[in-house]
Amino acid sequence: MATLDEAARIAMRDVLGLRPGEEVLIVTNFEPDVFSIARALVDNTKALGGRPTLLVQETKEPHMPTERIINEAVKAEPHVLILLPALSSGNDPFGLHTGYVGRDGRLYRGIMDKLIEGDRRIRSFWSNRVSVDTFRRCVAIDYGPIRADAARLKRVLDRGRMVRVTSPAGTDVEFSIKGRKAFLEDGDFSLPGTGGNLPAGEVYVSPAVASAGGTMVFDGTISLENNDVFPSTPVRVELKDGYVSTITGGLGAAGLRKTIESGESEAAERGMQEERRNARHIGEFGIGLNPNAMLIGNMIEDEKALGTAHFAIGNNFDNDASALIHQDCLMLSPSIWVDGRPIMKDGVLVRF
Repeated sequence: MATLDEAARIAMRDVLGLRPGEEVLIVTNFEPDVFSIARALVDNTKALGGRPTLLVQETKEPHMPTERIINEAVKAEPHVLILLPALSSGNDPFGLHTGYVGRDGRLYRGIMDKLIEGDRRIRSFWSNRVSVDTFRRCVAIDYGPIRADAARLKRVLDRGRMVRVTSPAGTDVEFSIKGRKAFLEDGDFSLPGTGGNLPAGEVYVSPAVASAGGTMVFDGTISLENNDVFPSTPVRVELKDGYVSTITGGLGAAGLRKTIESGESEAAERGMQEERRNARHIGEFGIGLNPNAMLIGNMIEDEKALGTAHFAIGNNFDNDASALIHQDCLMLSPSIWVDGRPIMKDGVLVRF
């Protein structure tokens, strides 16, 4: 296995494509794992000729605001922004209540999203709750095969209209992707306007609004309000008119219901009716591609595991179904068809 220093060098050199003289802003907490990774990234930024700045804030939960000075530093538009929170980086109060308009004319709920997606001025990666073990194992990899598979899947999804997903646990769901474009987290964040998780290894798409129907059964990791869990009993989610209607299946189901209801309540308290409704919307469908990723009970790694797929309940990535939550939920060994064409069978990619 690679050392932490080697993984940090690969992240800065091969993933971000750091150039001499570029400014790199790293935001983290003092928790041992993320702070150790941040220090390794600082050292390797300097070794590659970059100019790092390290900011440390107290650990935030998703409902807590990011420190004002952090948002002001992001507004300075460093070439590279890296977020390494032990739990969450917090939220952007101005973005939530007012929003930022990007150069593309769209409204964004956070300054980082505006600068990456809307203005295409900076590049970034974010690694919530990542451990040193995950970073060493899943970042120091050969990105060639992942990028090839991701590009191939994106071409199919970009041309596609309807997706069907089944799984041995009982999933059988269909949704439209007509007019949507898939997103890549293939470990190439070297150009302004690009960014994603590290570890990387995922292709994902936002289902068309209110188009999903059927049954989703999650027999892998699910993300709850403040933690990720592997449910002892699979969680069964029924959809009606594109939204979650019922959730059954033991403690995991109870936790997911509570998380969704919390997202609804927070949106209602803020008078955000669209966000309240979309706390039950299907915001994402993703396919894992990282061969080194395993199911460890941490979604930053688990959703990248080869042979898995996941749906997210809540906010989507096309900015037409905004929500205050985004809860990834994993299914094992899925089979996937796009317009009747198989792209995965029982968790194995179909070569095409």
